[in-house]
Amino acid sequence: MKLVWIAQDLHIGGGQRTICRLSAELARRGHEVEIIYPRGRGGLPLPDLVRGTPVGVDIDQPVASLAVNFPALMAAVPECDWVLTSMPVSAFAGFLAGRLRQARVLSYVMNDERALFDDQSLLDSSTFLSLYHRVADWSHRLPVTVVVNSHWTGTRMRRGRGFGYPIVPPGVDLEIFRPEGPSRENEGVFTVVTVGRRHRWKGTADLVKALNQVKRERAAGREFQLWVVTQDDLDLRAAEFPVRIIKPAGDREIAAAYRGADLLIHPSWFEGFGLPPLEAMACGTPTVLTDSGGVREYAVHEGNCLMTPVKDPAALARAVTELWDHPDHRRRLAQAGPPTAARFTWDHAAETLLAVLTQPR
Repeated sequence: MKLVWIAQDLHIGGGQRTICRLSAELARRGHEVEIIYPRGRGGLPLPDLVRGTPVGVDIDQPVASLAVNFPALMAAVPECDWVLTSMPVSAFAGFLAGRLRQARVLSYVMNDERALFDDQSLLDSSTFLSLYHRVADWSHRLPVTVVVNSHWTGTRMRRGRGFGYPIVPPGVDLEIFRPEGPSRENEGVFTVVTVGRRHRWKGTADLVKALNQVKRERAAGREFQLWVVTQDDLDLRAAEFPVRIIKPAGDREIAAAYRGADLLIHPSWFEGFGLPPLEAMACGTPTVLTDSGGVREYAVHEGNCLMTPVKDPAALARAVTELWDHPDHRRRLAQAGPPTAARFTWDHAAETLLAVLTQPR
């Protein structure tokens, strides 16, 4: 089959990495795969067998980039069997391109887009916010095939529609994300790692507040630091502790950051799945995460992680303090991580998606 993705960008993020890894698995199975994305929105290294095609003009803001480049994205779709999309705006481009090319269209929904924008964290205009809500709602009603990445996303999609969708959860590359090397526990500086994005709903400000509280209340005479894995320019001036920015070139650098830390914190408000905590678990890194929705697909409080309410820096601070003060607790959670991650492979994700793509019309 010839498969064409329309992607919002190829920056290092869970959704974009999912598109790239699924594309690689599909190409490895003999399918021809192309990813079309707005010009200037690259960053991830594309798999060897996957073609990347940047189109349109370079605009920094992701939603604006999709909107302005809508005609170019649609026109760039070649003759193919399937057009694959993920974001609401790209879903419309894919739907129209599918009609023009007489191709089938699949929308891979990875989050509740309406919830992400409810607090104007990405769109600061109430007019554009209202318009985006309408676009998101309309995109979910397009006559296309829909799959979701978790039960939580499926539940959000089902509201008012009365039917379910196939679930295609992301996977973990267990050759890259795996325990490796000595423990950091005797190196003296307690290290917390997070994956940071500039979007407010990712909770980075909550994490900084939590770690500031830890420093003021519990860190006297004890050293700790924060590593932030990101491609964004983040404002971390409120941090009262050392911060190191890590801008990875790919998965191996991300895995090295996880393995080098004593603890990963994932403070998001909403997640359709939440890939970074699962990858950290695969590396044997103890994990604290918020109850952000899709993480329930794999996260079990006190089973393989500590889970706190969203938007609650004080609860995050208590969880960090608990694991900092109790190495045995950290080790127990770390040991539970790799078996959890082993249940989620890209091979299984690709086979699940192919089962949908090969269904008769």
